[in-house]
Amino acid sequence: MSTMISEVYTAFKAAGVTEQEARQAAEALSAENLATRNIIAEDKRDLIASITALRQEISGQIDRVWQAISDVRQEVSDVRQENSITRKDLSGEIASVRKDLSSEIVSVRQEVAEVKREFGEFRQEITTELAGIRLEMTREIAGVRQEMTRESGEIKRGMGIMQWMLGLVLIVLVLPILRDIAAQISTG
Repeated sequence: MSTMISEVYTAFKAAGVTEQEARQAAEALSAENLATRNIIAEDKRDLIASITALRQEISGQIDRVWQAISDVRQEVSDVRQENSITRKDLSGEIASVRKDLSSEIVSVRQEVAEVKREFGEFRQEITTELAGIRLEMTREIAGVRQEMTRESGEIKRGMGIMQWMLGLVLIVLVLPILRDIAAQISTG
C-alpha cells in the first residue's frame, strides 16, 4: 500500500503540485488506509471474542455432558447396588443415556458448524469489502492522474499563450524604441 501512496505523491509532484499539497494528498490516502485497517482489526477482535465466548459456552456444555455421564454412571451403580437391577434394565437405562448424550453432542456439533459458517461468511464479507476499497482507491488515483494530466496540459497551453503575448508586448514596446535609436543614429 505504501507504494501506492508514494505513487500518488510522485504523480502530484510531476503534475506541478506543491510539495505540501502532494504530501497532504499522500497522507490523506495513508490515513484512509490506516482507518480501514483499524476497522478490520476491530472486527477481527470482535469476531475472536465471539468465537472465544462460544468456545467457552460449548466447553461448558461438554463439561455438563460429561458430568451428566458421570452422574448417570453413579446413579446406575447406586441403583444396581440398592435394587439389584438386572442387566436388561441396566442396558435400557444406558441406551437411554446414550441417546440423550448423542442428541446433545449432535446439538453441540451443529452449533460449532454454525460458528464456522458464520466465520466463513464474515471472512468473505471482509475480503469483498477490502477488494472494493482497493478498487475504489485505484479508480480514485486513476481519476486524479487524469485530472492532473489534463490540468498540466492546460497549464502548458496557458504558458505558451503567455510567452506568445510576452513576445507581442516586447515587439510592441521594443520596436518603437529601436526605431527611435535607428533614427537617432541616422541623423546623428
